[in-house]
Amino acid sequence: MSSKRKILFPTRIALILVMPALILYLFFNTWPMIFSIGIAFTDATQKNISPSPEAIDNWENAIRCAIDLRDKPEYKEKTSGLVDSTVSSLMDVYGNLTGIKNYIEAGGDFLNTPLSYLRGLDRSVRTLMRVSEEFKVYFNCTELGYPTSISPISKEMLEKFDALSTLSGRLQNPGAYDNKTYYNEVVTGYNITIELVNYFKRLETDYEGYMNEFIASAQNELDSLQLKFIGLENFKKLFHDPRFYNSLYKTMLFVATSVPLKVGFGVLLALFYSSELLRGRRIMRALIIVPWAMPFLLSALTWKFLFIPNGQLGQLLGLNMNNREWDAFLVYNLFETWLAYPFIMTITQGALGGVPKEVIEASYIDGANAFTRLRKVIFPLIKKPVLVASISTTGASLQAFLVPLTLNGAGPTGYICAPFVGCTAGYMNEMLIVFGYYRVIIDQEYGYAASVYLVILAIILVYVTLWLKLLMEKGGK
Repeated sequence: MSSKRKILFPTRIALILVMPALILYLFFNTWPMIFSIGIAFTDATQKNISPSPEAIDNWENAIRCAIDLRDKPEYKEKTSGLVDSTVSSLMDVYGNLTGIKNYIEAGGDFLNTPLSYLRGLDRSVRTLMRVSEEFKVYFNCTELGYPTSISPISKEMLEKFDALSTLSGRLQNPGAYDNKTYYNEVVTGYNITIELVNYFKRLETDYEGYMNEFIASAQNELDSLQLKFIGLENFKKLFHDPRFYNSLYKTMLFVATSVPLKVGFGVLLALFYSSELLRGRRIMRALIIVPWAMPFLLSALTWKFLFIPNGQLGQLLGLNMNNREWDAFLVYNLFETWLAYPFIMTITQGALGGVPKEVIEASYIDGANAFTRLRKVIFPLIKKPVLVASISTTGASLQAFLVPLTLNGAGPTGYICAPFVGCTAGYMNEMLIVFGYYRVIIDQEYGYAASVYLVILAIILVYVTLWLKLLMEKGGK
């Protein structure tokens, strides 16, 4: 018999079938937790949590290029000549634009603008454009052997050369303008020229300092793309954040208010629909658990439109969950009760089905009234299933997320203060899960959000440990 079993059910085949599934199950259940623990001790953001190698290479090559341009004598000499030519051409442009500007401001007819200024402007701008093209070629790091889209010379400033050239061409034809428009064009070119002069004079007088500044800025950008271990900094930030304390307070308050509502309402309905005096109770029980079967999003949208300030129930009850903190909190509790009472009711009905009728009949014969029968006979017999249901629904309330998020985004927004910590602006009804979610979606701080979720995990573990201990003590009695 033993040998037949080995042939029919070889251990090797069982391991081949079971082990991959077990490994995958453990991986997909433990990896997210391990990942979150690791991320919580880093400065992870949207930029550095998974940067592309191309982006890193881009900045590294820009830094190497700038170092060569700063340090190698041949580059420094060529740069000095280009910068001098650029500043000289810009000063010519500046002089001609200043002449035109002063002429018009002195009451001169813009249509008779001296040709010497217009021709001088055209000539100096043409020279400037030739020099700018040399800049674009010479400071092209890719051509220098460092493939990158980043230039040590500001691309914005190089684009202003083109803008100045276009504007100079327009100014050569005063007849196309009225006096005010022509003057405004001259002032625009004058301001662009001053900006360019200031920029290139910096290169002329402190080229090495400019390059050092560019390298430091590029290094900062490169550092922002690289994940760094920061120890407990996220947790220090968390415990100095008033929003965290507000979300912790609102979560615990929500547990304290929603759980009694859900359990109480579910148990009462279960008792009501368990009465044999109620006709059609099976059909009514089926109808009343509809919230359990409805898609969550459909329920959420229905409740949202009912309780917005101009919704039917919002107007009837005078509630404004979009602008009043505690009105929103009340609607959260009502909606949570609506979602969860079918679960409590179903568990309780199952427990009531296991209560022996003889026990109830004996208590009735002994003269116990309805309240006494419930308190002394029925509740003691169904308390364990109801307790388990209460534990489950408490865990759901601790992790409240979709209810506040879908009804009003955990709002309204307002000023949040925590004693001994400080004040800040935020969402008044953020539960802990929503708080962590917003740190990812809004602030894009993955490391900080992971620290939030580790705190939530710790709270849930403490909660589960306490309830398991309680259940074991109850089971031992």
